[in-house]
Amino acid sequence: MISSSSKKGLLPAGLSDILYPDARIQAKTIENLLDVFSNYGYMRVKPPLVEYEDSLLSDGPGAVLKDSTFRIMDPLSQRMMALRSDVTAQISRIASTRLSHLPRPLRLSYSGDVLRVKGDSFNAERQKTQVGAELIGPKSELIDSEIILVCSQSLKSINIRNITVDLNLPFLRDLFLDGIENSLKEKINEAIDRKDSQTLKKLKFNNLDIILKFMECTGNYENGIKKLSELKLDGILLEAREYLLKVINIIKENDSSINISIDPLENRGFKYHTGLTFTIFSEMFKGEIVKGGSYNTLSGETATGCTIYTEKFHNSSVSYNQNDLVYMPYLNMMEADKVIKKGFSVVFGSELNNNSDKEATELKCKYIWKNNTIVKLKY
Repeated sequence: MISSSSKKGLLPAGLSDILYPDARIQAKTIENLLDVFSNYGYMRVKPPLVEYEDSLLSDGPGAVLKDSTFRIMDPLSQRMMALRSDVTAQISRIASTRLSHLPRPLRLSYSGDVLRVKGDSFNAERQKTQVGAELIGPKSELIDSEIILVCSQSLKSINIRNITVDLNLPFLRDLFLDGIENSLKEKINEAIDRKDSQTLKKLKFNNLDIILKFMECTGNYENGIKKLSELKLDGILLEAREYLLKVINIIKENDSSINISIDPLENRGFKYHTGLTFTIFSEMFKGEIVKGGSYNTLSGETATGCTIYTEKFHNSSVSYNQNDLVYMPYLNMMEADKVIKKGFSVVFGSELNNNSDKEATELKCKYIWKNNTIVKLKY
């Protein structure tokens, strides 16, 4: 039987408390990531947690977020409001309205929590903390490459190594499957997701051959490029291939340490994207740590962005130095300030406790303040 106090500690599915030291790690991580974006000219903005439903979920990225968004009624205006499930939709609104007068390209960065109706197959958490950057301006391989390179630099700033960027062209799948009946399209999509060429061959539909050829290009970029270059393409397919090759070359010229793979037909998680997309992985973590790509804003401008999922970093793989704790038996801010300036953190003692050494040990302090001196505790 669950006790009353235990029931009060229960949280809804997909929601959790972040405690010390994970909360501290997350805060430090966010600070470092945003500092890197700032170093490259990305201006920080902070949109609200809740907006009117008809503005948050209108055109642009917000249009495809309706099924993942919580709604509430605003008791003041009696209008429906929506809790953001993705910050990119808000950046799209800000760029298209309040910052529409600024010259392009426009560089913005952000951090904030999002809440979704349900988690996904990769992460059951419904509340997530996103950190990201958006570059609004004319479509260009330089813009797409910049976002990928700056995002990679931000990850390195928090000691994430062995980064792999997986590049995708998800719009090709829509192009190849245009006009196909929905039930057949669903089977085709499932087979492509599984990289199941045998099942695809059993399904009779147009563009089967070209889909199989693009699927064969999946993997390490060197092998993928070779296979892509052998394909006889024209029109939009030729443009897409050449664009992808240019982005790869720019990335490699600027940072040869980044591993690159390609998966041309991958489209999972790219609901509102319209061009090149990417996913970033690291050997340090299971699953993706970044998603990004190009899309159209609320006003129809092209933009490229990245979203970093910081909940991945709540473990010992990403850590920061913690100042040693000094136990001060009494409350004295002036003396505590002297200790802090020497590179320590201070914990004040309780007046009710007559055993300072014992309380200092219980509070995990390494030192104690005695006679205006920092003294190491003996355990």
